[in-house]
Amino acid sequence: MTTVTLSRFEKSARCFTGVDTYKACLSNADENCAPIQGYMDGLIRQLHNHADEPTGWSFASWRKGTNVASNLIGANAIMLEYALSRDDTEIVQRLHDRAEDLGWGHFLIDTEAKSGNTITIVFPLTSTIDQAQYARLASILAEQLDEYRMEHGCLAATHIVQVHRTTSPVVFTGTAMDPVKEIKRTAKMYQRLNARKYEGTRPSGKLLTQAGDAPQAIEDGLFVFFETPQEKTQREALEVMARYGFQS
Repeated sequence: MTTVTLSRFEKSARCFTGVDTYKACLSNADENCAPIQGYMDGLIRQLHNHADEPTGWSFASWRKGTNVASNLIGANAIMLEYALSRDDTEIVQRLHDRAEDLGWGHFLIDTEAKSGNTITIVFPLTSTIDQAQYARLASILAEQLDEYRMEHGCLAATHIVQVHRTTSPVVFTGTAMDPVKEIKRTAKMYQRLNARKYEGTRPSGKLLTQAGDAPQAIEDGLFVFFETPQEKTQREALEVMARYGFQS
């Protein structure tokens, strides 16, 4: 049985402060343990009904206080957060497909950052890990996923992601990663790893085909209007998510 810890944080101008913690199971196989999907759905419903609910999420255990390294007890999932771009709305599908290829169970959670909409992929672990183990596994997964525009700081266990009122998390069941075995298996691999390169934009040699930036006409049955680039980004991202069970 894989246990998942979900901690919530309130965001202020300078930091995140812990509020509460929930413990759940990866799936509903154990009748005595509620599945994490139900917890996440319930917390998003609370956020939808009460705007003052905490929006910061972490899949780790913490001491009271802010998300500084000294307050981290241990993480039991790896979170990697990526920007959603209007030029590349298929990143959700690629992240899911790559995680499936790797064979790991995972969550997909539409999140947000200062820069705009993001998508967070979460890999649950069979045991709790410390900061050094987290940094190693997060870097390996970033390399294996091979996706750019990764949010700054998400290779660290202290990273907090932010959900919003229309977030629709989805759990894709599968094998939870054994962190000790995976670190041992990859001990002689990725020895010159520099996963922070994925925080930047994709190198020119790896450019994807870009869609046009021109506003698109949308007809709602009564009126025709032109959506803004931000609205277009959100609409297209949600359309991709819907193909994998996300609901708007």
